[in-house]
Amino acid sequence: MNRNAYIGIFDSGAGGLTVAKHLMEWLPDENILFFGDTAHLPYGTKSEKQIKEFAVNDVAFLNTFELKSLVIACNTADSVARETLLREFDMPIYGVIDPASKKAAEVTENKKIGIMATTATVRSLAYRKAIHRIDKDIEVYQLACPLLVPLVENRRYRKDDTVVRLILSEYLEQLTANGIDTLVLGCTHYPLLYDAIHDLVPDLKIVSSSEEAARALVRSLKASDLLSDEPGSIRRFYVSDDAEAFRKNADIFLGKDITGEVIQVAV
Repeated sequence: MNRNAYIGIFDSGAGGLTVAKHLMEWLPDENILFFGDTAHLPYGTKSEKQIKEFAVNDVAFLNTFELKSLVIACNTADSVARETLLREFDMPIYGVIDPASKKAAEVTENKKIGIMATTATVRSLAYRKAIHRIDKDIEVYQLACPLLVPLVENRRYRKDDTVVRLILSEYLEQLTANGIDTLVLGCTHYPLLYDAIHDLVPDLKIVSSSEEAARALVRSLKASDLLSDEPGSIRRFYVSDDAEAFRKNADIFLGKDITGEVIQVAV
């Protein structure tokens, strides 16, 4: 396998850039290929059939480039379409749910974990299953939070935003009522809400699926001796709708502007 091939990343929108951000910081010489299926955002409210179809099309597009690994940077796609993608494509595929579940199981002290996720991810029970594979005695409390992705996509995520605090408070009250000590941000959009969540529930341990997925990939590339050995990097960004809007919004996820071209493609 070519160690200098792309790391492919896809999401339903810009949230997957939170995974790309960590990889760009920790592995600055890696070539990154990102696809955001913005035409079908959000995945979390779609049927399983639609999500699987979208995910296969996303990966088929990325697979037209030379990839050394693929990251499903979308909890919804990981929860619903992961097995389909593993059957359809012969490449190393990494998700977000298993790494986040492993970290949550490690840090919880009272064995009570809350999951904030999309409706489809909650419906799949993917987090509950993943955590129970690690420790069946852990109590897992899931909550669908359908308002959060549109909120973040509209740049509403700051902790001093009254609307953000109101919506988060409603969701968090339902989870903390179960006595959880650990909270998983089960959507790659949600890390932008970290400060607001921490401000509202400062005693909770917060696990980011984006960060844990990136850490897992870094460990795997190192273990497989597949880190790039060429200085510098290529960063390419593709979307299925409204490339200019994606570019304008990317800074809140990446922590900086996209300097290269964002290309709109039909998939």
